Amino acid sequence: MKKLLLILLIAICGIANAQTCATGGCTSAAETNQYPSTTFSTTSSTWQTVSAYMNAGNWTLFNVTAGDTYEWTYCSNFGGSQSWDAELTLFNNTSAATLCYANNCGLTGCTAAPYIKWNATYTGVVRLLTTVSGCVTNTGSPYSTLMWRDSSGAVTTQILGIDVSSYQATINWTSVKAAGYSFAWAKATEGLTITDSQYHNNATNGVTAGVKMGAYHFAHPDVNSTTSGAVSEANHFLSAAQPYIISCELPPALDFEVNTSLTASQLTAWVQAWMSTVKTATGINPIIYTDGSIAASFTSAMATYCNLWIASDDGSTTATPPSLGVWAPNWSFNQYSWVGSVPGISGNVDMDVFNGNQTAFNSLLGCTTGIDQLATHNSQFIIYPNPANTNITIENSSLDDQGKMISIYNIQGQLIFQQLMQEQKTEINVSGFSNGIYIVKMKTENGMAVNKFVKQ
Repeated sequence: MKKLLLILLIAICGIANAQTCATGGCTSAAETNQYPSTTFSTTSSTWQTVSAYMNAGNWTLFNVTAGDTYEWTYCSNFGGSQSWDAELTLFNNTSAATLCYANNCGLTGCTAAPYIKWNATYTGVVRLLTTVSGCVTNTGSPYSTLMWRDSSGAVTTQILGIDVSSYQATINWTSVKAAGYSFAWAKATEGLTITDSQYHNNATNGVTAGVKMGAYHFAHPDVNSTTSGAVSEANHFLSAAQPYIISCELPPALDFEVNTSLTASQLTAWVQAWMSTVKTATGINPIIYTDGSIAASFTSAMATYCNLWIASDDGSTTATPPSLGVWAPNWSFNQYSWVGSVPGISGNVDMDVFNGNQTAFNSLLGCTTGIDQLATHNSQFIIYPNPANTNITIENSSLDDQGKMISIYNIQGQLIFQQLMQEQKTEINVSGFSNGIYIVKMKTENGMAVNKFVKQ
C-alpha cells in the first residue's frame, strides 16, 4: 500500500511527464499587486528563484513558448519555501482564461505546497497568482519563495550570436561557428550612401560556415527625416543586401539608435516606411534594433508591427532586459554585451542572445516553409569553391548518381539552370549569375539531394 501511495503521489505532483493541473482555482479578484515587476523568461531545466519575498495576492508574469513544459512550486524539495498554505492559479495573461491550478501537492517534506506542471499551448505571456488556500491574501512577513523552470528539455543551451561590421575587419567564420555562435548580423549599409566594406565577405563566408546570417542598416532619421527618406534608405539597403535576404536566415534588421526631434507618431511612421519597403522587396519581415529609451519613444502600434532586438549591455544572457519600451514584456534578441571576445575575431564584438528555444528560433527565421527548408547540408554531393565567383564544381562520390539532372534555383524558387551530372565531377560556369544564395538539387537513387552555394 505504501508503494502504491508513493506512485500516486508522483503522478499527482508531476514528477511524471504529464501535465499537472487540478480543478478549481482562484479568480483575478484575489490579485493585489504584480510582484516581482519583471516578466520572467527561461529555457533552463534547473530550478530558478522567482522571489524569496512572495505574499498571497501577488501575481507574476512569465514568457512561455508553445510546446515547452513549465513548472512552478513553493516546495522546499526544489529550493522553495512555504510559510503559509499557498495555492497557485495560472492564467492566460491576454484572455484571463484559467490554464492550471494547484493546491496541496503531497510531496514528502512539503505536503501542503502547490506544484504546477503545464504544457504551453501558445507562445506569449502567462500570469501566475499566488494565494493562501481558499483564495485568501496576506501582506508582510512571513514570506515564501517561489521557484520555476522550463523542464521540456527542448533547450539545453542558449542560442547565442554576434553582430559585426567592418570594425571587426576580416573574420574567420569557421572559428566563430565552432565556438558555438549560431547567428550573426552584419552591417550592410548606413544612411543613403555608405556600404560597409566587409558586408559581402561577411554575408557569404558566414553562410558558408553554417552561421545564420542577417543584414542590418544603420538608420539616419536625423538627416532623412521624412517617410520618403526612409524609403530611400531602404532602397539603398536593398541594393547591397537583397540577394542575401532569404528564409531560414536571420531577418533583415533596422539599426535605430539616433535620437531625433521626431514625435512618436513620426518615428513610428518612419520605421514602418522602411520596413514595408524591405518586406515588399524580400517577403521577409524585418526587425528593429534599438535601446530602451528609444523603444519607449514609439507608439504602441510598433510593438505589433515588428519584433524587438534590444540593446541592454547588462552582461547577462539569462536576465530579462530591464527596458523594453512599448514592446514590454516581449523581446526576441538581447544585445547583452558590447565588449565580447569570440574566436576568429580580433578585438571586441557585440554579443547577442535569442529569447527562446530552437523551435522558436527556426520559426522566426521562417525555416518551416519555403524552398530554403530543403537546402540542408545533409546532401550527398559537395560544391566548391563556395562562395564562388566564376565556376563551381559539383562532386558526387556515388557512381549510381552519374547522369542525373542537376537543377539550380534562385532564392525565389525559380529554375535558372539545368545540366546532367558528368562522371563524378561537373563544372558549371556561374559568372553570369547575380550575387546571392542559390539552391542546387539533384535527384538521386535515394531521393532528392539538396545543397547551397553563394555567388559573389
